[in-house]
Amino acid sequence: MAQSAGLQPENGFQPARITPLEKPTPLLKTGMMMRENPLSILPALLFERPILSGPYLGRKVHHVAGPAEMKAVLQDDFDAWRKSPLIQRMLRPVLGDAILTAHGESWRRQRMTLQPAFLKRRLDPFAPIMAEAAEMAVRQLSAPQTPEIMGVMSDATFAVIERVLFSDVEGFDRGEVRAAIEVLLEEIGRMRLSDLAPVPEWMPRPMSLKARKARAVFRKAVEGQIARRRAASEPGTDLLGLLLTVRDEETGKGLSDTDIRDSVMTFVAAGHETTGIALTWALYLLAHQPEAQARLRAEAREVLGAGAATAEHVSRLYFTRQVLEETMRLYPPAPMVARRAVRDTAIGEREVKKGDVALLAFYCLHRHRTLWDNPDGFDPDRWLRERRPTERYQYLPFGGGPRACIGMGFAMMEAAIMLATMVRDLEFTPASTRSVELAMQVTLRPKDGLHLSVRPA
Repeated sequence: MAQSAGLQPENGFQPARITPLEKPTPLLKTGMMMRENPLSILPALLFERPILSGPYLGRKVHHVAGPAEMKAVLQDDFDAWRKSPLIQRMLRPVLGDAILTAHGESWRRQRMTLQPAFLKRRLDPFAPIMAEAAEMAVRQLSAPQTPEIMGVMSDATFAVIERVLFSDVEGFDRGEVRAAIEVLLEEIGRMRLSDLAPVPEWMPRPMSLKARKARAVFRKAVEGQIARRRAASEPGTDLLGLLLTVRDEETGKGLSDTDIRDSVMTFVAAGHETTGIALTWALYLLAHQPEAQARLRAEAREVLGAGAATAEHVSRLYFTRQVLEETMRLYPPAPMVARRAVRDTAIGEREVKKGDVALLAFYCLHRHRTLWDNPDGFDPDRWLRERRPTERYQYLPFGGGPRACIGMGFAMMEAAIMLATMVRDLEFTPASTRSVELAMQVTLRPKDGLHLSVRPA
């Protein structure tokens, strides 16, 4: 059932959204649209129905947008599904067999081993790093020539993950490694038309020479850090140190050097990119909703005062969290993911055959006409205790089931600290009347970046 209405849009503002397909499109055109922007193939009916099924390239595809149907794939029959061959071929050359791409026993072993590293007590000491990055972003945004917003957010969240992973970088060229990571993120973030061809799963996706060199630079740097830490008497208290010391509670075994290396790249790709984009969208929405921005600023000044944000402050940033939750409802960082059935199963009453594909459209779930009041509107108050959805699988910005994002707590603490700090010190307003377009490159971002006017608050 849709929720009751809350905060109404100011000045007629309607947040940017995609234009869904009203009718089927030819196969070749669908492939071209997917290459340019996978979200462009979402049918309008998927914002009203829980599931739509149909043939595509010789197999059946199930477009999923209902909570019960999401739960069926992500939790109820979890073992019947694997990440799609397309996503695996795009990610594995860069991420290896890390937690984001692994399946079966390899995934279970890594998940169980890594889980303790993301407990709240392990994460709280990283709050000062997040606060420093937020203050760095304030300085960048205060410059006479204001940089593009998404670039500043990317710089800030990269600074966080870099220092969280490597507090001590002896023999480590930060600039060289940062450049290599940017090349690798570009490699995994852009779909090619050839990716849609029905090639065997075992066939590796060709990497450009530039990307192969970047991967070699990154791996050499991380492997050098791992070797140096293992040779030291103390591995360190940063995230790399935790990765070197965590153990599977059942077997007592730790992670291999290869596991750690690939986990580091996964945390960089999944952690810095998604949080930076969530912050970008949050500032876009607040810039167009002065009332909400003023409320967040008042809260930030009351909770943080004039000093740096701490882990203890985060639990008191209630409205800040509401804004972030509503931002990720409208713009889930990973708006759509795919799964392939490895055996016959079902999605609710819908029969599924081995080889069928499920497209989990979180973007449609979060804007579903039967689940949300004013589904395309920005209303942070829908996350008040008495209004927030009670169905767990109605809202999935971090996925769901056993494979839900392991770094969710880290991401929310980082986003809250950074957003509260920036809005406390700065005022954001639209830079122009030009509309913002949505684009999906694994993550959901403003197509041509985001430009806002920024001034001291």
